[in-house]
Amino acid sequence: MERIVLVVDDSLVARLGMKNILKDSGFGVAESASGEEALERIDGGLEPAAVLLDLTMPGLGGLETLRELRRRRPGLPVLVVTADVQRRSVEDALSAGAFEVLRKPAEREAVLAALSRAAGPT
Repeated sequence: MERIVLVVDDSLVARLGMKNILKDSGFGVAESASGEEALERIDGGLEPAAVLLDLTMPGLGGLETLRELRRRRPGLPVLVVTADVQRRSVEDALSAGAFEVLRKPAEREAVLAALSRAAGPT
């Protein structure tokens, strides 16, 4: 059964980049352009193996989305992918329940290694 990763980012370019990395590595990909859309998909029955989540998004931001994902699906690994890798931002993401924080643009090897740690090898 194909394992699905939910990619949540308001940037179409960022989502396409992640999609290429994941599809080439055997993952299925579900996409959301906002935190609100991601939560709707989760509430609608989407069962991803992991979530790749941007921090800086309009509307429901990444930290708020992360907190809601933790509340609704406590065991779901959420990896934050962000250009904002200031110490405080990383600490905030980890304390809100992020499994790991990756620097954006994320490199293929870093994404796959983090997903392997979070959701097990493909």
